[in-house]
Amino acid sequence: MLPFDYLQGIMAPNSNHNVVLLRLPALAWSSIGFNFKVSEKDYEADETLRSSERRAVLRRLLNAGLQVTPEALDYVLAQPSSEGMVDEILRGRTAFESLAVIAIEDFERFFSRIDDDTETTMDSDQSDHSPEGSEGLAESESFLWNYEVIKSLDHDNSGSSGDVEDFLMLFLDRYRAIEKIYRRRLDTSRAISPGEAKRAKSIANQNRALSRGGERTQRAPIQMVMGIVRNKRVSLSRNVVVELEDEKDSITCVIPAGKRRNGGEELVARGNSLLLDEVVCISGRVDTEGRLIAEDVLFPDISTARNIRTAKRNINAAFISDIHCGSTEFLEDDFDRFINWLRGRDVDDSDREMVENIRYLFIAGDLGDGVGVYPAQKDNLLIDDVTEQYAHLARKLELVPKEIKIFCIPGNHDACRQALPRPPIPQKFAPALYDMGERMTMLGDPSQILVEGVNILLTHGDSLDDLVTQIPGASYKCPEVSMRELLRKRHLAPLYGGKTELAPLHKDWMVIETPPEIVHFGHAHHNAVDRYRGIRIINSGTFQAQTDFMKKQGVEPTPGIVTIVNLKTLEPEIKIFHSY
Repeated sequence: MLPFDYLQGIMAPNSNHNVVLLRLPALAWSSIGFNFKVSEKDYEADETLRSSERRAVLRRLLNAGLQVTPEALDYVLAQPSSEGMVDEILRGRTAFESLAVIAIEDFERFFSRIDDDTETTMDSDQSDHSPEGSEGLAESESFLWNYEVIKSLDHDNSGSSGDVEDFLMLFLDRYRAIEKIYRRRLDTSRAISPGEAKRAKSIANQNRALSRGGERTQRAPIQMVMGIVRNKRVSLSRNVVVELEDEKDSITCVIPAGKRRNGGEELVARGNSLLLDEVVCISGRVDTEGRLIAEDVLFPDISTARNIRTAKRNINAAFISDIHCGSTEFLEDDFDRFINWLRGRDVDDSDREMVENIRYLFIAGDLGDGVGVYPAQKDNLLIDDVTEQYAHLARKLELVPKEIKIFCIPGNHDACRQALPRPPIPQKFAPALYDMGERMTMLGDPSQILVEGVNILLTHGDSLDDLVTQIPGASYKCPEVSMRELLRKRHLAPLYGGKTELAPLHKDWMVIETPPEIVHFGHAHHNAVDRYRGIRIINSGTFQAQTDFMKKQGVEPTPGIVTIVNLKTLEPEIKIFHSY
């Protein structure tokens, strides 16, 4: 790790504030798996450190938020073109976002993969066949798709025995994944466990005894405690009382009503938005009863200092969901109008360039209406066979121009399991969709795809059913409120035991480990476009009119609305294919 004093010497006074992360002592880094000693004199003797090339390389890496060991920096500088190496690193920086500090081995693995990809591309160029696999480069005379699937559950790793040990492994993985996010932040990097915090009770009791004896004492130090929310209740005095736990111990935290954070926000508002089973940091002082009296509540959240990635080409993507093909309320005319618009028919002159530049179509679940999803559903079905529902949809999607790549994930109405995460819709239920070839990619829920360099997160959004009853201000009419909260918590389905079923896998696929540029979800049947800390939020509405079941659930749909996003600017545009 490079000492902060040295960095102050080479960085401009107002340079990127990410460098303050380097104030962390060696103890903080050893607590997250790095155990090495750093001293200033390790660098003072190295005259090459002061060279302009070394300063330039280090500056670029730090400005991108990448922390490197001295050996890793030497590795980059030893290459024939260190600037070219840095260009490659910054283009592929998503590979390093989960690392607190980048070691030389991380760079070696990264460049080894680039070499392998280059050889594969050269082999493909010499072949008459289009390249296959999740790298997803498909080329024809008139178009080029540039994407990489970086996260998607498949059928091979989607199961478990379902015993207690599996659930334990799920929540331990959740805790450790979000702990890594907290450890990369300056204000939470040295958060302690509930058990460590409780040991401060003896200090509080000692201070109390001293004060009774007439001696002056200092206030108990502020502790930053990390844990999973085990219980939550609101007291008669409107205090929010939560119990934080890890695998070894727990502590009661009191979030006082009436107390405000530095920004003026009521602290209890943050307490009210806490969900059971989410990982959170709470700072405060331990009282004589061993309770943590909160001074602040800090969510893992999205960094405001991160780089926003955009496409280099002027490429558009269309976002839809909740088609519900096979339902009596499927708005087939609206959907056909949308497909024809993609084909360049009935397009206004002002929209023609937009349509011609659409190269990707994302469908966030509920492709079909399913069978037996809710009581008496058969009365609302025109097609009561799931395979035929998908076949009917495939016949329509076949009309989409061949230069448009289509990505689909399942929803709760699709022929897939209810528990999250979901693997892709099985081929045996949707052979017609799989028969569309390379232009169709069937993925799991959630999935993350790097498209034209833009990180896009797809999920159906089942957890909205829980959040509308748990989060103040959340509703089906305002789905963006729920998604902002999920981004703040860095988890797509924190609550276990509610309406959203979770599969007890050993990896928690619902953690948002790498923040996207775009998050696309459905389920609410209500179109919404928003922005949160640089992330474009899209709920893509539906192509289904209101059913009796929706009326009972309080869902008022906004059908036939499609969101188009320019991947170069990340600016959205709304197109309406329904007569309101």
